[in-house]
Amino acid sequence: MLYLSVIVLILLATVIMVSVGDRLNLPWPVMMTVLGVGALLLPPDRPHIEIDSDIILPIFLPPLLWAIGVKFSWGTLRRRWKSVLLYSVLLTTVSALAVAGVALWWVPGMMVAVALALGAAVSPPDPVAVEAVAEPVGIPRRLIGTLQTEGSFNDAISIVLFHAAIHSMEEHHAIEPLEVMRDFALGSVLAVIIGFAFGWIGGYVRIRAHDVVTRNAVTLVIPFASYLVAENIHASGVIAVVIAAIQFTSTKYLVALEAEDRLTTSSFWQIIELLMTGIAFGLIGLQASEIIYKANSERIAGLFVDGAVIAVVAMIIRLVWFTVIWLIGKAARPVHEGAPESFAEVIVMTWSGMRGLVTLILALSIPMIDGMEQAREDAIVMMISVLFFTLVVPGLTLPFVVRILKVQVNHEEDTAVPELLKLAQNAALEALQEEAKATVDPETYARVKDMYTAITRRDEIIESLPEEYKPHIEKLKDKRSEYIRLRDAALMAAQRAVISAQDRYDSHDVSRVIRKLDILVQAENVRTNNNFILPSLPAGSLALERYNMLRSHLGTSTIPIVKDAPSSPYVSNAIFDEQR
Repeated sequence: MLYLSVIVLILLATVIMVSVGDRLNLPWPVMMTVLGVGALLLPPDRPHIEIDSDIILPIFLPPLLWAIGVKFSWGTLRRRWKSVLLYSVLLTTVSALAVAGVALWWVPGMMVAVALALGAAVSPPDPVAVEAVAEPVGIPRRLIGTLQTEGSFNDAISIVLFHAAIHSMEEHHAIEPLEVMRDFALGSVLAVIIGFAFGWIGGYVRIRAHDVVTRNAVTLVIPFASYLVAENIHASGVIAVVIAAIQFTSTKYLVALEAEDRLTTSSFWQIIELLMTGIAFGLIGLQASEIIYKANSERIAGLFVDGAVIAVVAMIIRLVWFTVIWLIGKAARPVHEGAPESFAEVIVMTWSGMRGLVTLILALSIPMIDGMEQAREDAIVMMISVLFFTLVVPGLTLPFVVRILKVQVNHEEDTAVPELLKLAQNAALEALQEEAKATVDPETYARVKDMYTAITRRDEIIESLPEEYKPHIEKLKDKRSEYIRLRDAALMAAQRAVISAQDRYDSHDVSRVIRKLDILVQAENVRTNNNFILPSLPAGSLALERYNMLRSHLGTSTIPIVKDAPSSPYVSNAIFDEQR
């Protein structure tokens, strides 16, 4: 019960900290670090918590890796294989070896195996932290894509080096580099096969499941299964999970899903990411607090300084690496898709190399080895220091760095979204034309066609309006906030009324109605945010028809008539609001 109580308290603290972060506009990875620091302040007489290091990686890594892998595709890997090689493999290896070398030189009494374990743990940046911190501040999408690609397989390299260091400590023998490289190569091949097989099995089962709950449950089983099978045959569990995730979300499986599946799965895994990160930060804080209370303050201060030095070395290695990539691209051509195009972008990508959950997981998984208890404790405290200087400091200062360096999104270069919208529009119109070969009411066909034509026309329509219409557009924007306020009040009242009646009706019927209202809320939010198809649903001829029905029903001439309404739903809305 003690362990369960601790986990529940950590989860509760995680939710509270994230809520506070939302209020203060602080990224949640930074708040997780604050949670870990808060665990350091617990009194020393609290119950002792000891976790078996052998179960840390199998519990925390699979869901983290799965959440990373589902954001990639086979096409993405083919396009970004250079980024994977340069950053996930080479930069991670160089960073681990450099940190290990500096630790041996700087920290008195540091052993080679412990130094390598420390270097392996702090070398991989956390793509979850990068996305949570970097994307909201307006960093160009191509740079974020490179940072996410870096995080796809760098954990595999760091864990191989970490296991080699731990094995050396346990067996008391020197590390053999050639043996490590051979094991990694063989383990990678086996992991790709295992990952592909589990991804195929998971996708096959998922598209044949009959309800959304079962389909989501499959996404939780596959990462653990692929990881455990790979590790049991001494393959790379990291690579197996990532490959399984990519295959699981390949096109033939993804197109077979309904929109509800994609929405619920995304929300489900965001929750898993958040809670797993919170548990890891809370547990490392509890482990570190025991170490800190047992040691004298002078020794702890020295270890935090050592961690700061290691963090600076890791950032310098990263700065040099990206600078070389930028200089090569400046002299010849970009080394890869998403390479930095200026020194300002080099600094931003260096500052975005935030360490996170993997560093914590590896710190927790350092085993208790006789005669090396002191080295383990020192490594954990230094990793806490590294996290502070590579996660909290960059996480809080990245918006200022981006603003000062003026590294912002160039919307003129962002052509992917318009191209995809055009692709969606063409496919919709072709399917509509094919279906219309049968007997279809012309008015119904015109309405549907108008709706899908509007997918890519909004910006074109607004830009092409005469100057005298621009004030109408501004007035429409002003009225939108009032519309949203009234709409939300009405929808909330509807939801409250149904929920309040749940004691008088069957719970299944209440749930069905609440679900319909929730979908309506979501649709309305999309519509008022000017996204894709939904903005045109109440517009155009449909809006005029409702207007005429209302006028006929009221039987009054006080409602003005809209004459010569243009065909565009957006223009008609503007004029309609202005005439009213």
